[in-house]
Amino acid sequence: VAKTSLGVDANGRIADPELRLRVIRFEMEWRTFMLTAARVTQEAKAGGVSEVSSILKTVGTRLVQERAELMIELGGMQALGWEGDGFSAAELAGVRSWLGGKASTIYGGSTEIQYNVVAKRILGMLDHQ
Repeated sequence: VAKTSLGVDANGRIADPELRLRVIRFEMEWRTFMLTAARVTQEAKAGGVSEVSSILKTVGTRLVQERAELMIELGGMQALGWEGDGFSAAELAGVRSWLGGKASTIYGGSTEIQYNVVAKRILGMLDHQ
């Protein structure tokens, strides 16, 4: 867990139990995602590109954004700096990463397009006009 300006309890854990639980849940989801991505990568090497990449892109984008938001929340006001001597290079990079992560829902195919790929190619749903 990154340095936090929100405080820690007597055991060195994040003091806010709700935030602590959100960080734990995120870690579990991230590890699950990384294991799944590694498995899909191995399978793709054997048989080519799969539509599952649309699911991975959508889930991965959401997780990257969630991580950045958690880091901002953990850092408190110190994590909101854009420039100035009062902020470390890591703090400035963190806020830029958080803002830049918002664009990740667009590049590589918007989230809506990825949902359409999943609906059509994986779930077998068709457009009815």
